[in-house]
Amino acid sequence: MIGAILLTIISGVGFGLIGIMFRLGQNRNVIPIHISMCMGIAGAIFFGVQVNWEQFFHLPLLVVLLPIVSSFGNLASMHFTKVSLSKGPLSPLWSAMNLTFLTVVIYSSIIFSEAILPFQFAALGTGILCVVFASNLGNKQKSDDKNPSRSMKDKLIYAGALLIVLLGNSTAFIIIKDLGTRTIAHGINTTYLIEFRSSIFFLMYLSMALTCFVLVVIQKAKPNSIGDLIKIGSVAAFGSIVGMLLLGYAVALPAALIFTINGMVSILVGVTVSVIAFGEKRTKVWYGTVGFGILTVILINLDQLL
Repeated sequence: MIGAILLTIISGVGFGLIGIMFRLGQNRNVIPIHISMCMGIAGAIFFGVQVNWEQFFHLPLLVVLLPIVSSFGNLASMHFTKVSLSKGPLSPLWSAMNLTFLTVVIYSSIIFSEAILPFQFAALGTGILCVVFASNLGNKQKSDDKNPSRSMKDKLIYAGALLIVLLGNSTAFIIIKDLGTRTIAHGINTTYLIEFRSSIFFLMYLSMALTCFVLVVIQKAKPNSIGDLIKIGSVAAFGSIVGMLLLGYAVALPAALIFTINGMVSILVGVTVSVIAFGEKRTKVWYGTVGFGILTVILINLDQLL
């Protein structure tokens, strides 16, 4: 149990690197779609060399279809990431991406009948509050926005885009949870993720690379510097691979425990580095984000400690 939690924390740090790279890339025209494409390519190579290709061409249909489904979630998430950034700051977007623990917990409770213990339920509440506070980091009303109706329209579009980003980004985590919990046959403890780990991750990252490449071509999005793209994309890819790999080893534990810790650690890493490296001010909102994030991690573990 303790080992799995440690893996989850390190995984959260890895995913936190992605948000930091999103932030770093803003000033260099290296947008999230570029970074995600780099993650997809690097992940496909990393897991591709580990694939048992003789086994790969005889994978169960479920193992093939679910990673492909994740590509559609990623496609929606990346498209509306661009919409979100055109209507508002990065912090609420990054927070929406990290609220995925809530959708995974709901999915697990419905599909796998995972019970949500009292302190875990409280942790979900404080986790949501953490995200709410994080969503207000860096929010500023545009000074040139004089039209109230236009402002309200932008807010509605922004809120809708964040919701789609949340659902789209949740797809991969729900699939990891599903394949990491669902056994390959009745009475056998081996899950699909244990049996076909490299193939599943290879398909997920390959589909991410392909869908992001399609969007890059459609949007004609070009970074200012290929060197910046490689540097930023490589760090994000490292964080993504480490995060996904370690999360895969811990995913058999209850989603309310693992995914909540993972999401909170990811947010805390992002907001902490934003202050240290990017000079953002430690406001009341920042302290609220950090405070509720820490409280969430404590609450989520109290049921096990007591």
